[in-house]
Amino acid sequence: MAKNNPKQFKVIDKFIFIQLRSEEECPCTLPNAKHLNSFDDNRYRWRLDDYRIIGIVQNNEFKIIHIIKISKRDESTYKGL
Repeated sequence: MAKNNPKQFKVIDKFIFIQLRSEEECPCTLPNAKHLNSFDDNRYRWRLDDYRIIGIVQNNEFKIIHIIKISKRDESTYKGL
């Protein structure tokens, strides 16, 4: 991803380390967040242009997030999660 589009890599990096880790706002309430209903755990998808960040929010209070996958949006983005 970084070799193909370093500008997009910076946008994703900034989003992960500033917005998702922010203490002012729960990552579940960000405007680009969507709860993924077809999973048993508390998975969310955050959309950044053509890329999707899929992660698990374990505790809204502590904002512990596990990034499962960062992928360019296509038909195989949600396979194998």
